[in-house]
Amino acid sequence: MFLQAQELEQNQSIRIDLKKDSLVMVSNLPLAEMVRTQDSILGLFERDTLKQPRQNRMITDVVTYKATDYMRLSNREKKMYLYNEAQVIYQDMTIDAGYIIIDNERNEVYAYGITDSTGTYTQTPVFTQGGKTVEPDSIRFNFDTERALVYNSRTQEASFNVKGQVTKRENDSVYFMKNVRFTTSENVDDPEYYFYARKIKFVPDKKIVSGLVNMYIADIPTPLGLPFGYFPLTEERTSGFIIPSFGDSQQGYFLQNGGYYFALSDYADLLAVGDYYTNGSYAMRLESSYTKRYKFRGNFSFRYERQYNSERGFPDFSESSVYNIRWSHSQDSKASPSSRFSASVNLGSSNYYQQSVNQSNTANFLNNTLSSSVSYSKTFETTPGINFSLTATHSQNTNTGEINMTLPTLQASIDRIYPFAPAGGSKRGIIQNINLQYNLRAENRFKTTDELFFQPEMFQDAILGAQHSIPLATNFKILKYFSVSASTNFEENWVFKTYEKSFDQATNAVVTDTISGFD
Repeated sequence: MFLQAQELEQNQSIRIDLKKDSLVMVSNLPLAEMVRTQDSILGLFERDTLKQPRQNRMITDVVTYKATDYMRLSNREKKMYLYNEAQVIYQDMTIDAGYIIIDNERNEVYAYGITDSTGTYTQTPVFTQGGKTVEPDSIRFNFDTERALVYNSRTQEASFNVKGQVTKRENDSVYFMKNVRFTTSENVDDPEYYFYARKIKFVPDKKIVSGLVNMYIADIPTPLGLPFGYFPLTEERTSGFIIPSFGDSQQGYFLQNGGYYFALSDYADLLAVGDYYTNGSYAMRLESSYTKRYKFRGNFSFRYERQYNSERGFPDFSESSVYNIRWSHSQDSKASPSSRFSASVNLGSSNYYQQSVNQSNTANFLNNTLSSSVSYSKTFETTPGINFSLTATHSQNTNTGEINMTLPTLQASIDRIYPFAPAGGSKRGIIQNINLQYNLRAENRFKTTDELFFQPEMFQDAILGAQHSIPLATNFKILKYFSVSASTNFEENWVFKTYEKSFDQATNAVVTDTISGFD
């Protein structure tokens, strides 16, 4: 084969003259045979009925190539042979493979792996363009049209790993693939599960569109399938509809998790989905995540379910409603050193984790307590310093349905001050050492039940009060050797409801009267 070949130096560049485009495909033939066979693409993909106008194409850049073992040019065949760690670079396209053939007459390049001494197929081709990498068993690429045929290609797009038996590259933005499997499993050659489609259209960074799609688990087809498939691949935050899943349960046939995703901004999103069952039951769910770098982050979720058991008119018919609210918020320590806001909320129906459907509540199924806390604190850099905090807490026993809340708890304090001390210098004597502080604590506590929560009656037994505290202290020395300290504390309680009890001789019972008002 190489009697008339001449050897070239490595890393040499060659400019290939334009020849007539003949990139066509031979079906059911290995790539090595396709080098010697007249080309025809009609075997795998339907021919476009719209005639394209002929364009005078030409190679506008240098083709650079190299190889480790040898580079041979056959004048008779008008081909360049590159062996072992071969590489061809044309504009932004790079092909690495164990064995590469450059056909100067057709302006095409063929690439495939080589077999080592142990019989292992190694150095399989790697096709790179536009930041995307494809790892097939073999490649055929035409410089004129920039089309390619790729066999057993493997690539990654967004969260999917995609493998196609045959891939036709129309350009750098459209691919047609045959006998395709795509999965989120790391091992695309032997995944735990995958979706299979006979033909797909693949647009990198945008979408995968296919006809009939079937789900396989451990290479076994399942009844789960769709007449068509649309899988978005964009890595940007994009709003769009969410297609629901379907099936059946005790509530009848259902559609679950269908709705809409709102990409509100670069800092926040919103998911609104719902479930519907043929017996009339339904559910809705809102979820939102938000974050701002070096400022704060958090997430919020709300779920409401209206459930019907059995059918109306039957003795075992029942209906119920459950809900759950969760909110988590944290503030970055760099955001504001003098103030802080945090939240951890988990409240809802006492039987939510036991009755909700379409939720994974295993971790919380045996939990008999729901608790929440929201707090804000602020320090005022004044003289004297002032500290302020506001807290709301919630504790709920899911067995009894009893709810205890403090809404809110207010705390404030003023740092220690010396009202009679001189502006500068040390403090002397009993008067100059007199110091005092101020502390305030106010609470609004109430107890209610699951049935009365969010009802006006929940505040009927609320207990509201405030406590003021002013500690006063001083110290001084006697005869220069003895230190004496003295302190006292002033406290005052404010209440807004008092109870007056008296004995009723007529009924021989204790009568309790509730007196509202400040005291």
